[in-house]
Amino acid sequence: MRPDMQIFNKHVEDAEFQIGLDNGMWGISDDNPERPTWPYITIWVQAAAKLNAPNIYHFRFDLNGYSAIAPTACPWDVTTNKRLPDNLWPSGKNFVSSVFRPSWNPNALYAPCDRLAMAGHGDWQTRHPELWWQPTFKIDKYLHFLHRLLNSSDYVDS
Repeated sequence: MRPDMQIFNKHVEDAEFQIGLDNGMWGISDDNPERPTWPYITIWVQAAAKLNAPNIYHFRFDLNGYSAIAPTACPWDVTTNKRLPDNLWPSGKNFVSSVFRPSWNPNALYAPCDRLAMAGHGDWQTRHPELWWQPTFKIDKYLHFLHRLLNSSDYVDS
C-alpha cells in the first residue's frame, strides 16, 4: 500500500473525521478499503437545505502525495462518474461563488487548502494561515472548510 494511502486511511479513522461522519457532515462515497482508484477518492459533504439544490455535494479528491502535498478537489457527479457540470456547482452571493469557480479551473476549487489554487497565491499563506495546507493537516481540515461554505448564509439555491 502506498504511503499516501496509508496516511489517508489512518486519518479517516481518527476522531476528527469520525465526528464529522457521525454528525452527517461528510462521508466517503466510494468507501472501498482497497481504494482501487487511488489517489482519487470521492467524498460527500452535507449542504444546507435549499429549495433547488441537493442536500449533499460529492467531491472527487486527488490525494496524490497526501498529506505532504495538499489535496485538490472538484464537485463530482457520482451517477456519471464525471465532473459535475458547471451550472450545478454550488453558488453563493460572495465567498461561495469565489471558491466554486469552474471558469477559473473546472478541476479544482479556488481555496487556500487546494493544491492547484495555492500555486501563485502565496499571500494566502498569511491571509488564511488556518486554511493554507500544511503536511500536518488531515483531510477533515478541507472537509470542514467545504461544510462551512455549504452551510453558510452566503450559500444560495442553484
